[in-house]
Amino acid sequence: MWTPVTLHDFTGGADGGNVNGGLVVGSDGTIYGTAQAGGSGGVGTVFSLKLVIPKPSLNPDGVVNGASFLSPVSPGSIASAFGSFFVPAPVGAIESPLPDNLSQLSLEFNASVPAPLFFASSGQVNFQVPWELSGQAQANLSTMLYSQASSAQTVTLAAFAPAIFATNAQGSGQGAILDAANRLVDSSNPATPSTTVLQIFCTGLGPLTNQPPTGSPAPLTPYSYTTTTPTVTIGGVQANVSFSGLAPGFVGLYQVNADVPVGVTAGSAVPVVISMPGTVSNTVTIAVQ
Repeated sequence: MWTPVTLHDFTGGADGGNVNGGLVVGSDGTIYGTAQAGGSGGVGTVFSLKLVIPKPSLNPDGVVNGASFLSPVSPGSIASAFGSFFVPAPVGAIESPLPDNLSQLSLEFNASVPAPLFFASSGQVNFQVPWELSGQAQANLSTMLYSQASSAQTVTLAAFAPAIFATNAQGSGQGAILDAANRLVDSSNPATPSTTVLQIFCTGLGPLTNQPPTGSPAPLTPYSYTTTTPTVTIGGVQANVSFSGLAPGFVGLYQVNADVPVGVTAGSAVPVVISMPGTVSNTVTIAVQ
């Protein structure tokens, strides 16, 4: 919680008065502004305020998959970093390709590879793990805020780190899974075995064909397909996978299309799991009639 404090009252004398427009923040965190009166000849003043900005820090084991909130993470995937960051208000990226700086906060792997950022707040940063880290078992991650760097943290990497997004943004419960008409497959719109095709939104499915640059969205054509086809089980029954690749127009977001197989037991919370070589995703649910 932020508490307002009055630091100075502009009187209209030598210190100036009638502050103009907005404030500008310098690269070191110093705030600058102008006033209409005061100063030499009474034509106005420039004032500055030097802030003492806390050094950013990463929580121990604070870098996790952005869908399951587990480690490891894989190159190209969506991840989250938890820690303490002096970001006054949550901010999301509005440009494409993604920026590597939000509110003067940035993340860098191995002191040379910047991470594209989706979102930043005082306690969490969402980012894409750079493709440039492919083939590495681990990398050092540090954060930078107003020229202050955090201590580096070792991040474990894996070729595959499958994870399915959930509607509660906590990696469990109702999955971020749509039908062919882009409707959420929940109790109000249950899937039908042998009829419904699911669109499962996930991350961490590894290398691709037509791989986009780090921070850039997946192309509309040609598609970016995974080089390894995942195994999908719905209610413990293996499903046919008709597509596996990046969701066009998104950064780091994978999409798997799978048919709901015959033999799945009906229910309001039927488990869905994605497997890749040597690893299994978190479990989310859908409704099946």
